[in-house]
Formats: sequence, structure tokens, C-alpha cells
Amino acid sequence: MDAKQLLGPAITADYMPHGYWGMFMFARNRPVFSGSVIREMMSDPRVIFGLWLIKGPILSNARFKVETEDEDIKEFLVANITRFWRNSAARALKAVEWGYSASEVMYRVVEGQIHFDIIKDIHSLDCRAVTKGGILIGFTVRDVPQKGRDAARQKMFIGIPKGFWHIHWRDRHPWYGLSRLFGAHIPWWEAWSDGGYRDIRRLWFHKNAFEGGVMYHPPGITRTKEGIAVSNKDLAREMIEKKRTGGTLTLPNTMSSDGIRSWEYAPPAPNSIPAGLLEYGNSLKEELFEGMGIPPEVFEGGGGGFGAATGRQVPEEAFFSVLQEMVQWLISDADQQIFRHLVRMNFGDDHAKYEIIPFGLTAKAEEREDQMKEDVRQAQAAEASRLAGTGMPTEMSNRFQGNGNGKATTSPLGPSA
Repeated sequence: MDAKQLLGPAITADYMPHGYWGMFMFARNRPVFSGSVIREMMSDPRVIFGLWLIKGPILSNARFKVETEDEDIKEFLVANITRFWRNSAARALKAVEWGYSASEVMYRVVEGQIHFDIIKDIHSLDCRAVTKGGILIGFTVRDVPQKGRDAARQKMFIGIPKGFWHIHWRDRHPWYGLSRLFGAHIPWWEAWSDGGYRDIRRLWFHKNAFEGGVMYHPPGITRTKEGIAVSNKDLAREMIEKKRTGGTLTLPNTMSSDGIRSWEYAPPAPNSIPAGLLEYGNSLKEELFEGMGIPPEVFEGGGGGFGAATGRQVPEEAFFSVLQEMVQWLISDADQQIFRHLVRMNFGDDHAKYEIIPFGLTAKAEEREDQMKEDVRQAQAAEASRLAGTGMPTEMSNRFQGNGNGKATTSPLGPSA
């Protein structure tokens, strides 16, 4: 194989994974996962919270470095990347829940140059990718109103760079990816389906929300003021049912021949929550977050000492490493579909080369790792001092009490007084 073949376009550009049917995913012994299911899952507050946990660090902690020999291009890219990340990255990250996102790109003129402005949201299910030779060239949007015809709808094509197409989990499909909610579908379905956890919990609390109790009554009938005969059994049932909405009871203080009240109300005994009911709900919550790729160390505040913190560090670092990859794909799509076209239009076809390098999430992870090592070292020193009977080492005391100059020191535990 010669250099021309090695440097040529991908020979598998038109490849499509076997068995992928768009937004409909079938699996044995699992309910169908589709776009309509994603709509329902997006009404679950825990799913929304999980998406915040994923997108939040990406939007707030990601940083970028532009490497180029042309300072004008560097300044131009910094301004446009900053604007994109501040006002449009969150919209593009709809791909996390839908598998892909489509948007119309709006531009503006700044000092005679064409700059990025903002992206306009378009619902993912209304869009289909358009490729040529295995390369994305744009997408179609359905249900676009025709000018002058209020009831008419048409399909419109939006090409790159007027359109922006972002893909999540593109290893599952090159153009439509896969929703992050796919792994969380089973625990979500188990909680929300008919007869699922929420039905069980609602039924139990509904049955125990009313006072109920037992009403003892004498046999026979009672006549009302109007002289109507009413069975004592029916009167007793009516009093119990009315207590569902709250109320008081006044009963005649009459006794039978053996000294027992003719009418007597026995309040119900409280029912304890069935063993395992709340644990079942917590288990489904953990499975839902883990299905979204969020380890418990991220969505729960862990306790314990330094050893426990060391154990929590490993899955947390894995989580942020995956988020760093998501940052890489998003800025890569923005560069290929938006920024490179802007640089070419503003600086010509023979412009200087540049590269956008993302960082930030893994850098913070390295800082946390360094702090963890320092915590372990100080914990070991403290234990050695305790065994030797000399008390707490100076560096441990300084960390929590101050630095010796009257000023507070900052640690992962927060400012110290």
C-alpha cells in the first residue's frame, strides 16, 4: 500500500453498524427504546438531574488552547470559541439525551468580519442527516412552514456551515449516535411502568393515608329525626367513611347489660413500611444514574476517612475522563462545521494552520489526585505520630488551623478559620 492510499479518504466512510434501526432499539427481554420513550424519561426529575451532572462540568470547567503562528487567527478563534461555549454549547449538548442534535447556525458581522453568533434549536427527531461519500454535508428538517401558505409544511435542507450537527456516542452510529439514557431505560421503566415501584409505593401510602379503624355498633336500627329507619351497620360504615376527610365523632354513652358500650370506635393501628420498599427505590435510583454513566461517588456525598476518599477517587476520575472526551468531540464538531469555514472566509484559503486543544476537566482531576496524595501522606504522618505518642504533626495542625501568619488557609474542606 502506497502513501496515496494511506493518506486518502476513509474506505469505510459509508459503513453503517449492523442492526441499528434509527431511534428504535430492540433487545431481548427489554422494552423498546425509542424517541417517544426519551420524551417520557425527560419528565423524570432524576433523569434531568443526571443530565445536569453530566453537562455541568463540561460547560463550566472546559478550557481550550489555540495553537497557531498567526496571532490574528488566534484572537479570532478565541473570541468565537468563547461565544460558542457560553451561549450555544448547552444547546448542542442535547445530543446527550437524543443521541444527536441539529441546529441552525446564526452569524453576525464584527468589524468587517463574519463571526459566530448563536445556534437556533431544532428538535432532533425532526432532522435527518444528509451525507455524500460518507461525509456529512447537512441535514433535512421536516414540518417547516411554507411562506404564503399557512397550512402547508415542507422539508428543508440546511447545509454545513449554516447547519450544525453534533453526535453523542458516535461509535454506536456515525450520524445518529445513541442516547445517554439508553443504559438507564430499564431501571426507569421498572420504576414508572404499570405495577412498577412508583405504583407500589403510591398504593401503599394511599391505603395507609386514611384513618379507617373499626366501629362497633349494636344490632338493629336507628330512627332519624324524620322517623326514617336506618340500619346501625350502615350508620357505622358512613361514620368511618366520612373520617377519610377528617372529622370528629360523638357517640351515645349507652351501655349494654354486660357493661360494654353500644357504640365504640377503635382507631387503626399504624402499619410499618414494608421491609425493603425504600431500599428498592434507592436501588433503582442508583441503577438509573449508573446506567447514565454516573458513579455513586459523583451523585452521593461519601463519608469515611482518607481511605474512603482514596476509593472514591478511581470511579470519579473515570467519569471526568469520559466527560473530557465529550468536550473533545463537541469542539471538534464545532471546528469542522463552523470555525474552519469562518477562518477560511475571513483569512483566505491559504491561512495559517491552527489547532484547538481542549483541557480543564482532566487538569482538575490531576489537582484532585495531587491533593488526595497529600491527604494520604498527612494521614500516615498523623497515624505515626499517634502511635509514637507525640500528637498531631505540625503540617496537619497548620492545614486545619492556619498557616502561622494569622491568615486562614484554603483546603478541599473549605477555608479554615
